[in-house]
Amino acid sequence: MLPGAWLLWTSLLLLARPAQPCPMGCDCFVQEVFCSDEELATVPLDIPPYTKNIIFVETSFTTLETRAFGSNPNLTKVVFLNTQLCQFRPDAFGGLPRLEDLEVTGSSFLNLSTNIFSNLTSLGKLTLNFNMLEALPEGLFQHLAALESLHLQGNQLQALPRRLFQPLTHLKTLNLAQNLLAQLPEELFHPLTSLQTLKLSNNALSGLPQGVFGKLGSLQELFLDSNNISELPPQVFSQLFCLERLWLQRNAITHLPLSIFASLGNLTFLSLQWNMLRVLPAGLFAHTPCLVGLSLTHNQLETVAEGTFAHLSNLRSLMLSYNAITHLPAGIFRDLEELVKLYLGSNNLTALHPALFQNLSKLELLSLSKNQLTTLPEGIFDTNYNLFNLALHGNPWQCDCHLAYLFNWLQQYTDRLLNIQTYCAGPAYLKGQVVPALNEKQLV
Repeated sequence: MLPGAWLLWTSLLLLARPAQPCPMGCDCFVQEVFCSDEELATVPLDIPPYTKNIIFVETSFTTLETRAFGSNPNLTKVVFLNTQLCQFRPDAFGGLPRLEDLEVTGSSFLNLSTNIFSNLTSLGKLTLNFNMLEALPEGLFQHLAALESLHLQGNQLQALPRRLFQPLTHLKTLNLAQNLLAQLPEELFHPLTSLQTLKLSNNALSGLPQGVFGKLGSLQELFLDSNNISELPPQVFSQLFCLERLWLQRNAITHLPLSIFASLGNLTFLSLQWNMLRVLPAGLFAHTPCLVGLSLTHNQLETVAEGTFAHLSNLRSLMLSYNAITHLPAGIFRDLEELVKLYLGSNNLTALHPALFQNLSKLELLSLSKNQLTTLPEGIFDTNYNLFNLALHGNPWQCDCHLAYLFNWLQQYTDRLLNIQTYCAGPAYLKGQVVPALNEKQLV
């Protein structure tokens, strides 16, 4: 090694070495202390002064004493992961004027005092996930005006005070998923004019107040999945002009008002799967031209009206599997010129119109599996130049002369391995034969 390189390497080692001994039960790195000793009885008093981040993992002390980190005013990040913490003394986080990131995840505390975070005026991110919180005092965040990210996932919250978020005008991310929230005060989110992501997944919401999202003009992502919502107010999304992604899957929605998505001109992804939809209004997606992904799987749709997808010229993925669709109008997909993936499996389709896929020149994947199709019309794939992944299994194919077009298309364009479970249901002498493995002379 060259003398200069050796000198540089030695200097780096000296810089990385802690200036004083590391607390017992902890490991010290450059500006970071990591404590994971179960025997640790309290926050160490001898945390090195250069420390910026301190992380406690699976420690056993249960109480955070007053000004527990008072000797380390330069701390910017404090984390407790899966510890036994269940009590915070008054001003437990006092003396931390530079703290930007505080996380307490996987502990067992039930409540928090109103002033517990009162001195953390620089805090930008607060994470209190997977604890046992049952309620939050209305003034809990009154001194956290700088907060941009708040995570309260996986607690036992059943209700929230209507003015809880009043001071958080700079908040960009709010995660309330996996709680027990059954209803929301209409003005709860009104102060959050900078909010970009709101997660309400896996709660017990049965409905939403009409104006609950009325002030969230900056919102880009909204997660409402896995609740008990059966009906949506017609104007509930009317002010979400910047919304790009909306998750509504796994609810109990039976119908959608025609105007429900009318203001969502920037929406690119919409999930409605696992609901109880029977009908889609013809103009439902007329004002969402930017949609790229749309999922309607696992509903109760029996048909889809002509014009339902008429304005979705940017759509690349459409999922209609696991419904009860028996018929598709000839022009239902006419305007989907950018479509790459189309899922129609697990329905009750018995026949397809020859022009059904006519304008889908970019289609690469098509699932027709598990329907009631016996044959396909000649020329149905003639304009699908990029289609190489075609799922056909689970249909009662009649392997006679009417299947010759499909047979020849499979031979020419797709890998036979993709359809090795595609069997003939008739005639009797071909029943059980693999369709792509047949000889064309057998199709009589």
